[in-house]
Amino acid sequence: ISKTNVISFSRKTTVLKYQYRLGNFFILRTDSIKDLGVLIDSKLHFHQHVDILFSQTMKLLGLIRTITFSFSTLDSLLMLYTALIRSKLEYASVVWNSITNTDSSKLERIQRKFAALCHNRFFKDIDYHYFSILDKLNLQTLDVRRRHIDALFLINVFRGTTYCSSVLDAVGLRVPSRNIRNFSTFSCSFSRCPTARCVVAANFVCELVDIFSKSSLSLNCLV
Repeated sequence: ISKTNVISFSRKTTVLKYQYRLGNFFILRTDSIKDLGVLIDSKLHFHQHVDILFSQTMKLLGLIRTITFSFSTLDSLLMLYTALIRSKLEYASVVWNSITNTDSSKLERIQRKFAALCHNRFFKDIDYHYFSILDKLNLQTLDVRRRHIDALFLINVFRGTTYCSSVLDAVGLRVPSRNIRNFSTFSCSFSRCPTARCVVAANFVCELVDIFSKSSLSLNCLV
């Protein structure tokens, strides 16, 4: 019973909260719960999850800055960043990517600090500009990568490599009624939901790659 919790998901000001019982014991009610590494709050804002991610990755970046002080190669530093920090910042992002611009900018600060670190150690001869350093490192902004992850998730669902029946129920292939130059590949029956966000991202990706080719798609295809 100590491992069992009750949480109500709603963005209303007042939420009807019922006191659940299991036998003779009342089940503890909570405002947030962690499931498979993602901290989910009752309003589905994911502010707490972003705060925890920021704190953890900032500490990791400080550790990498310290232990790589004598490193002479950029590749080693970049490998540590992508393996330890960026992978953590992108874990299960399809679930929580409906974050605010403020939270998105907060996470981007981590990569900005890493770009500044690389500039100070390996690119001192040029003026610092975040996007120019990203080009030299062959990196994309975290926001762009999360959108590409959203797109790949939806595409893989349609290709059958990822199973998610609720997405298949809400998303369909758009068939134009007349010949037009540009049209969206996917359509969604909802306008404001995580699935609709994935549809927008996937429609953009469809303009860059052939999603119906037999070759497998990966995030590297979109870099």
